[in-house]
Amino acid sequence: MTQWTPRHRLNQESTLRETILIVEDNEARTDEIKGILRQESRTIYTTNSAAEAISVCHDLLPDLIILSIEIPDLSGPRAIDVFKDRAPGVPILAISKFHSIGDAVETMRHGAVDYLAAPMNAQLLLKATDRALQEARLSGELDKARQQVRDKFGISHMLTRSAKMLHVFDQVRAVASTDATVLIRGETGTGKELITRAIHEKSKRRDKPFISVNCGAFTESLLESELFGHEKGSFTGAAGRRQGVFEMADGGTLFLDELGETSLSVQVNLLRVLEEMEFRRVGGHEKVRVDVRILAATNVTLEKAVADGRFREDLYYRLNVFPIELPPLRDRPEDIPLLMRHFLDGASEEYNVKAPMVTSEAIQEIVEYKWPGNVRQLRAMCERWVITRNSQRLEREHLPTTMLSPEQKADAGASFSVDESLPMNELTERAVQKIEKAYIQKTLKATKGHLGETARKAGITRRTLYTKMKLYGLEVGDFREI
Repeated sequence: MTQWTPRHRLNQESTLRETILIVEDNEARTDEIKGILRQESRTIYTTNSAAEAISVCHDLLPDLIILSIEIPDLSGPRAIDVFKDRAPGVPILAISKFHSIGDAVETMRHGAVDYLAAPMNAQLLLKATDRALQEARLSGELDKARQQVRDKFGISHMLTRSAKMLHVFDQVRAVASTDATVLIRGETGTGKELITRAIHEKSKRRDKPFISVNCGAFTESLLESELFGHEKGSFTGAAGRRQGVFEMADGGTLFLDELGETSLSVQVNLLRVLEEMEFRRVGGHEKVRVDVRILAATNVTLEKAVADGRFREDLYYRLNVFPIELPPLRDRPEDIPLLMRHFLDGASEEYNVKAPMVTSEAIQEIVEYKWPGNVRQLRAMCERWVITRNSQRLEREHLPTTMLSPEQKADAGASFSVDESLPMNELTERAVQKIEKAYIQKTLKATKGHLGETARKAGITRRTLYTKMKLYGLEVGDFREI
């Protein structure tokens, strides 16, 4: 027993890693919870009043608070609000003497990560505690990764703990202070523009313009106008002189994305600008001189494009002064949980809804998925999960079938095991969801993704079908390809 002053009198169970604070005035229930949760990797503190617990939260820094919502000196959802204010970021597991759906909904709405009622079910308590501590660990790792990247590299808008990405950040730090041309290569969605922004923000040009243009989004004639500008009357619709991005970026940085998609004609003009830093607007005769740093990116293998005659060899060498290779997300799996938590938190704030708690089984599938769309795909998926699983748990069964391992795909919707630790209504709800998902999957497959025909066979409206597809993470495109 560790002695505290009367104001800070707590009961300490061990001195190891994760810290749990139990706030409960019923001594028997406190002992029961301690007995269920006691592990060598945990330090458990107990207090029988909210006031006492609040007074030590700042010094104790618990990883989890287990809070009775009937404690005399601070009860109900108001208790959740107070503890969230005094211990920001610490998950709160609400417990109650009575089972009340209304109390459960209200405490979750106020920010509790879970709600358990007497009689205390050991398996439910262990699962809820493990989930909450996992969330706490992930949030802590996220904050640590942010801080490390910010302190070491001065980059505030990216995070990683991957050795491959840390090497990229070392390259950014090395080249940023120079005016060298940088060629960034990587698959679509790996974050090439974020890297270029980091280079610009750490360069001596940081106070000058940063202009980005996607070269693959324009036809040849429109791209030349976008890059170099045009004079009045140079083509139909050219009602006046217009500056191109080279002029707009004068003194600063110009990021040319998807450069491998440009025509040979545009490549000739680009080479001239890179070598001489001057050009003529489309339809003009006057030479325009600029001082621009060039950062370029492509997801095309330029060596092959050169060999195939689709990309000029001299331009390739002019661009490839300082190459940076961005790894695909599948090659940095240790970053996936961090990025997922970051995107879930961001979407939660944007849409003003509570982010789902992701189970360890779902995280395992998410980490093992290959993510062909890389970080961009993960971000979009996290936004969808925040919308469809608002305040609910995100379990493996809620993931799109395309993300599941072959074994999980085979089992998806095929069977349902009875978990006697769950309340019957929750077990029933899960069973219904599995049956619905399996039915919709099979019907979509049979109709080759035809929504109207699928809704007719299911006896529901098209709108209801669409809502359920979003709930279960089903994409119509997956079935149209079958």
